[in-house]
Amino acid sequence: MKGSEIPADHPAWAVQAFYIGQAVTTAILMLSPKKVTLGGGVMQQKQLLPMIRTEVQRNLNGYVSAEAILTNIAPGLGDNAGLCGALALGLKALKTSNE
Repeated sequence: MKGSEIPADHPAWAVQAFYIGQAVTTAILMLSPKKVTLGGGVMQQKQLLPMIRTEVQRNLNGYVSAEAILTNIAPGLGDNAGLCGALALGLKALKTSNE
């Protein structure tokens, strides 16, 4: 079944939010980013982003209370997230090899 066919209130979205929230929490704790951008087709589900934010805040449990990171978890790049990430890595590698 395609994600676009799953109703917004289906329990599968809570599972998705849990695991994406775990990944975002890990990135925050390991890398201390200023912003987290999520992309891909699954992020087109409007109900998912608030659920992910809730999971991340629950996981962090006040350990990281920087307003910037807690409010800057945002969708971006749409279905082109993988392509844009690969392009950025390729450009970085090309720049490094030319130095």
